[in-house]
Amino acid sequence: MNNEKLRVVVSGTTWMGSGLGSIESALYKLLTEANDEIILVAYAVSTATPLLFQQLEAALQRGIRIRCLINRFQLQPQGVQHRFRDMLQCFPHLLQIFSFVPLNEEADLHAKTIIVDRYHALVGSANLSLRGLMDNHELGVVITGVGAAEIARAVDLLLVSSYTSSVYA
Repeated sequence: MNNEKLRVVVSGTTWMGSGLGSIESALYKLLTEANDEIILVAYAVSTATPLLFQQLEAALQRGIRIRCLINRFQLQPQGVQHRFRDMLQCFPHLLQIFSFVPLNEEADLHAKTIIVDRYHALVGSANLSLRGLMDNHELGVVITGVGAAEIARAVDLLLVSSYTSSVYA
C-alpha cells in the first residue's frame, strides 16, 4: 500500500478561494503538528511573519528539535538574525541554525522547504515573508510519506557540506 500523498497549496489573491489550500495554513499546520523534528530551509526570511517565529518558539517549548538552514544568514535582515539568535540563547539544546554560503558569490541556496518528522514536507517557491506567504502568487506541494524523508536526506547532505557553517547566539 502506498502512503505517498501530495497536496497543492498556493498564495496570491487569484488562487484564494479556488479550493486549493494556502501555503501559510499548510506551513503552520505542519509546525503545530510536529512531534520530534522540524527542518527549515529558506532563501529569505522576514520579520513581517511574526507568526512563523511564534510557531517555531512554541515547537521549541514543546521539546521539538529544530534545524534551520538559511541562505547567507549574515545577509538576512537584522531583525531576523536577532529573533533566531534570541531563540538560540533560550533553546541551545534544541535549536541549530546554519548559514549556507557557497564559494561562488553568484550561487545561493534558493530552496524553500519545511520538513516535519521526516514524514511531511512543504516544498515550494514562497520565501518566508509576508509577500511570499500572502501576496505573491506562489505554488507549493505538501508531501507526505517517503518523499519527505528523501527531501530530508538531501538537506542532510547540505548541512554537512563545506558551504554550511553553524550560527551561534
